[in-house]
Parts: sequence; C-alpha cells; structure tokens
Amino acid sequence: MIKSMTGFAKIEMEGKEGKLYAEGRALNNRYLEINIKLPKSDYLYEQKLREVVKRYIKRGKVDISIKWERATDQPNIPKINDSMVKQYIEILKTLKKEYGLKGNLAIENIMNFRDIIAYDENNSIPEDSLLPLCENLAKKLNKEKAAEGRFIQDDLSVRLDTITRCIEEIEKRWPLTIKMHEDKLKEKVLEITKGTSADEFRMLQELAIYMERLDITEEIVRLKGHIEHFRDTLDSDDSVGRKLDFIIQEMVRETNTLGSKSNDLSINERVIQTKVEIEKMREQVQNVE
Repeated sequence: MIKSMTGFAKIEMEGKEGKLYAEGRALNNRYLEINIKLPKSDYLYEQKLREVVKRYIKRGKVDISIKWERATDQPNIPKINDSMVKQYIEILKTLKKEYGLKGNLAIENIMNFRDIIAYDENNSIPEDSLLPLCENLAKKLNKEKAAEGRFIQDDLSVRLDTITRCIEEIEKRWPLTIKMHEDKLKEKVLEITKGTSADEFRMLQELAIYMERLDITEEIVRLKGHIEHFRDTLDSDDSVGRKLDFIIQEMVRETNTLGSKSNDLSINERVIQTKVEIEKMREQVQNVE
C-alpha cells in the first residue's frame, strides 16, 4: 500500500520526569529532509532521533518538535553565563587596543549583550524517554500518512479503470478505423492512377507500408503493460513515488504517439480522456512517498 508524503501527528508521554510533548508534520519534498527542534542541551541526541525517523519515513520534509514540562513547579533560575561574559570582555579589550577606542566598560554595557544570562531550561530529557517518544511519534505519523495514502490509491485505481475502458473502446474501434483508412487510400490511388499502367504489386506494397505506420497495436500493448506495472507498484510496501512518476511519463509518451497516429474522431476522444486521467494521476503521484 502506498503512503502519502503529507501528514500530522501529536503525542504526549507522562513519567516521573514530567510530561513530554512531540509534534510531527510531513510535507511533500523530492528527498527526505528531517528537521528536529529540541531543547538546547538535547542536541546531542539529534542524530539518534534522525535514525529513528528514517526507519519509518523514506521521503518528504519532516518537521519534529519536542518539548518537556518537568514535574516540579520550581521556576527556572537565571544564572550568569560565565563563558559568554569572558568572551565579550576579551572582544571589547581587543577593540580598545586595536582601534584606539576610549570608554569604560560598565555592567550596563554587558547586560545589553545576548546570552549573558542563562536559564535552567526544560531540557536534559532522559534518553530512555526521548527515543521512545520519537519512535511513537514516527509510528503515528507513518500511520496517518498510510491512511491518506489509501485515499490516493483508491483515486488512482479508479482513474486506471477509466483509462483501461478507453483503451478497450479504442481496440474495438480500431479495426473499423483501419479498414476505412485502407478503403479511402485505395480509392485515392485508383483515382490517381486511372488510365495509367500502374504496377499493382508496387502499389499494394506502398499501401501496406503506409498502413503499418498508422498501426497503434504496439502503443496499446505497451500502454496496457504500463497500467499493469502501475497497479503492481501500488501494492508494493516500498517507497514508490518516484517509480510511479516514471511510469506516468511512459504512459504519457505512448498516449501521445497513439493520438498522433489516429485520424478518427471517436478514437481521439478516448485519447483525450486518457490524457486527462493521466494528468490527474500525475498530480496525485506527486503526493506519494
């Protein structure tokens, strides 16, 4: 079963450390792109979380946000960011020395700089809580993508059925169409060669070559093959979005050739309807993982 590239999931877990919240949003993208938003001190887990997500999602843009609400009601206590203060002071000393700047450094100046005050943020989530949280989120997001994928697959199947009916109608119509072409061409040749000593064998040979150029049997056979391949791919459990897109391109190619060879109004109507359905399928396939 195919999966959509779009989906949304939200979960929360509660334990002795407090409550953990996670949200995941998946959007269309040509490749797999994972963005994870964590409390600052938990960035060391980012790569592990990416590997967890990759086990469930193969293609698309995935944005994940994780927050932690600690069980204690104790407020965050501001602290001096010693390393940052020292760096600012060294920079100011260098500016005075290198550029001959004057002035005294006061606390008012230091407090205007960024990150001078640090807070004990809601971070340092235990790894044995963080990784299961991310995995549960990825599973739920994957489930949502699969549910939307079923709607896409149903729509694609209906359109494939419509295209198949069009091809069947073209096949029924084609023998009559080719006979009409042949009769008209023979009449035209007889009219042109009337009163002349034309080589009948040569005439029939050229007629056969011309009629072979109009034959759409190969295009119909290949188009049927692409439809069957498309259906088989829809039932695959792999990431098949790109493969379906390539099959769509081949279906477009065969349909265009079929339309260019046919000179029959009824067949051309079916060709146009087939093109419309293929184009709608192409739009849907852009959403498939």
